[in-house]
Amino acid sequence: MKKQLIIIALLIIVVIVGILIARKIMNDFKIEPTVSNKVINHNVNSVKNEISNTVSNETNNENANNTENTTIENTEPEKPKTELEKAIDIVKQDWGEDNNVYYAEDGKTAKGEYIICVRDKNSTNALAWYTVNIAEETFVKER
Repeated sequence: MKKQLIIIALLIIVVIVGILIARKIMNDFKIEPTVSNKVINHNVNSVKNEISNTVSNETNNENANNTENTTIENTEPEKPKTELEKAIDIVKQDWGEDNNVYYAEDGKTAKGEYIICVRDKNSTNALAWYTVNIAEETFVKER
């Protein structure tokens, strides 16, 4: 009887130690979220802004080569750009064409100026910050 109590006590201790070790391991592998920034898909915006579809129909005839061009105009009214989109456009003009970056809003100043961060797509490291004044269409660049 005394032997059974000792075995049961040892099993309980082993189970408790196992649970504590499992919790420690789970906490070590717990992934903490990093700072969340809004990611803007500029491909969609550029497609919307540059909608003027040109359809070329080429008819190759044995007797004559006729080429007919048909232009289809966009019938949807363009959505006015938000102030954030305008701020990002100003930053894009200064930064230049770069497929390795994305633009994130990092906040607003007390004056209502947008803080736009240029970040590397692969590492999400900040490459530069811009403080953009929409009304005056000016910016201050910080690295």
